[in-house]
Amino acid sequence: MERLDDGATDLRSGQSLWSALRPPGVETRAVKSGERLDADVVIVGAGITGAFLAERFTRAGRSVLMIDRRKPAQGSTAASTAMLQWELDAPFLELEDRLGFDNARGLCVQSRGAIATIGRLVRDNAIACGFAPRPSIFLAGEEMDAAGLREERRLRGHMGVEGDYAERPGMALLGFEAEAGLMYEGSAEVDPMLLALGLLRTAVRRGATILSPVTAERYDSDAGGVFVTTREGALVTGRTLVLANGYEIPEFVPASAHKITSSWALATRPVSPDLFWPGRALVWEGAEPYLYFRGAADGRIVVGGEDEETPDAEARDALTAVKTEAILAKLAARYPALAGVEAEYSWSGFFGETSDSLPMIGRVPGRPNCLAAFGYGGNGITFSAIAADMLEAELAGERHPNADLYALDRSA
Repeated sequence: MERLDDGATDLRSGQSLWSALRPPGVETRAVKSGERLDADVVIVGAGITGAFLAERFTRAGRSVLMIDRRKPAQGSTAASTAMLQWELDAPFLELEDRLGFDNARGLCVQSRGAIATIGRLVRDNAIACGFAPRPSIFLAGEEMDAAGLREERRLRGHMGVEGDYAERPGMALLGFEAEAGLMYEGSAEVDPMLLALGLLRTAVRRGATILSPVTAERYDSDAGGVFVTTREGALVTGRTLVLANGYEIPEFVPASAHKITSSWALATRPVSPDLFWPGRALVWEGAEPYLYFRGAADGRIVVGGEDEETPDAEARDALTAVKTEAILAKLAARYPALAGVEAEYSWSGFFGETSDSLPMIGRVPGRPNCLAAFGYGGNGITFSAIAADMLEAELAGERHPNADLYALDRSA
């Protein structure tokens, strides 16, 4: 028997725009000491990743039990800025250099497909979550200058994805201060809490049960199945355990390529529609750390960045005011029309990233019938959708072509 190290980490602080909007909840239940519950799949974590998994597994006809020490979607999901990008944290030029052209193209195709998948799920299940297709604009920065962007565009063209490139005069016409920029279709925006809760309601309608607030405390498994003991004294059993508890990675999961980083974000007060940039695109820059921003409900702008390796919650929270001012200053420098806008909501949170910018999805080595999905970096929702399809394929006895790239024990 081992402890599931999903302790009560202070995942976020402040108030995000999404939590301020007070989304409707989803049906949950508590457990009793001595109670035993069983399902095909036991999912630890009822955030956005767990929600995609629960929807996918129940769609395949599997019975599902979910365990979360918090209310559904109240952990890191509530702190997401929900930039649904097919572009990864690392440029495809970098991925091609490390992984080869075919692997880089495979990641590109999979990520673009994930955005389309999310759109279909929202439509087919009538989930009101503000999902809207958006273009993306990638601005040149100190990590990726104009020459680099031109090469990035050339590579993407070879991958079959066409977009536009503009240098400083063209970007100025769009309102941006940048040496150059790339503009592509295929991304989207969403309210992450409403999306997660909508997917969970879909899974519950199909028979899934969410145990919340319930803490998974001990874990064991053998060839016959998995056994999770809760702090409340109930035993939850199943054929397969799937760990989707965000950035609270249990000790038995190999995570040498993973680290916890802090990030800060804000939502402005509503601004005039005249201040928005063309297409209300998702905007980010080739810098480290990079600034990113997008439109949101009621004419607000959601902005994030200033990421820093601060794995201590108190230190992270103490920096929020300074980081908020720095983010607003960077926003004004990149898009001068927004100089002087004010933050109405500001928040901070932990997120996990890996040294190769790819998530950790697959079987947990040495743990029979145990799967996991961790380490999403800046593409959390996109990778959550990918994880759901990949892990369902794993349960069906299939192996995805990208499985080795995402393996938990891969050599980064």
